Amino acid sequence: MDGAKNSRLAYADMMKGIAILGMVIFHLLAPCTVRTVVSHIGDSLLAVFFFYAGFFYTPGKRSIKESLSARFKGLMVPFFGYSLAFWFIGSVYLILAKIETVKEAFCCLRNFYAGCIWNRVIQDWFQWDYYSLGKRYMFLADYWFFLALMLSFCVFIPLAESVLRKKPLAFVITILLFAVSGALRAAEVSLPYNLQLIPFWTGLLMLGALSRQINLMELPFMTGVKGWMLSLAALAAGIALGMKKIPEYNIYRGTFVEGEEVKSMILYIVTFAFFIWGLSNICRLVEQSGIRVKELAKIGTLSLYIFLYHVFFAWVISIIFNFSIIYEEVESPAVIIRSTVVMITSLALSICAGLITERIKASAKKRAA
Repeated sequence: MDGAKNSRLAYADMMKGIAILGMVIFHLLAPCTVRTVVSHIGDSLLAVFFFYAGFFYTPGKRSIKESLSARFKGLMVPFFGYSLAFWFIGSVYLILAKIETVKEAFCCLRNFYAGCIWNRVIQDWFQWDYYSLGKRYMFLADYWFFLALMLSFCVFIPLAESVLRKKPLAFVITILLFAVSGALRAAEVSLPYNLQLIPFWTGLLMLGALSRQINLMELPFMTGVKGWMLSLAALAAGIALGMKKIPEYNIYRGTFVEGEEVKSMILYIVTFAFFIWGLSNICRLVEQSGIRVKELAKIGTLSLYIFLYHVFFAWVISIIFNFSIIYEEVESPAVIIRSTVVMITSLALSICAGLITERIKASAKKRAA
């Protein structure tokens, strides 16, 4: 039993490692032509974190209040702590460099927290410009993920405690969550902080939890040559379907092509199902084959820190070398080389920062014990 548990954790860490590496490429190689490929599967890579957050949820282990409290500490403390820290560092530099005034710096912070899930409702109410975040827009804006995950957990945890032990009911609830989200999008409902997307985010969590209940990621026949062939076929199908995604459609930002809302959502769910099932099984088969996966799994365990640090370090590097690389719409060899160097440097610094942060936290726990 312990071996199976460790195996499951190892391949999940590999999946998270692959997902965070893909997200770094997506964020920092925007000027490269590879973005046209990566952006098609970027949504599936991000969904890995929602899926496995639900996958590792165990109903009955803690009370609903305890579970929500633990999630709040794990998500909102980094969200507010790191965003405030990086905002302060950025503000000091920009004010001293006379690029921003103190008032503009605080407007930047206000606009970030007002629209941290890519939503313009609050800005439209107060006529604030979310995109006037100065030179710090990208490394702050990507933190929407923490709040989205927290909001979805507020719905998921009570649901999971009520229905997860009844597999047919859990499956029906999952389908209903996606249906409700599709209906809200079709009706063009737009709420502050993209609250209309909570059913969709919660559905991803439920899919992960349900997959673990039925052992979908560890089916007994998924071994040997047959397992490899089925896994590779599922992954290829997920990538092929992902390439059909409409470029303007981004379910996490709540943006859809008019008239294509429901079709886009169904396509995404099918794409994600094939993609994550195929890639997860490939990771499990690689581990079982004895191939060294320790480094990739470690990147998975550091995914939170890489997510927190990577764009911030890119921003710092761009200041040091006096150029902008984030979402620069230029496709030339020089820009591609420059972006690649920044990506690799940012990733290396993020991993180092993550290891240091992890060690500091471990030492603090040891002293407390």
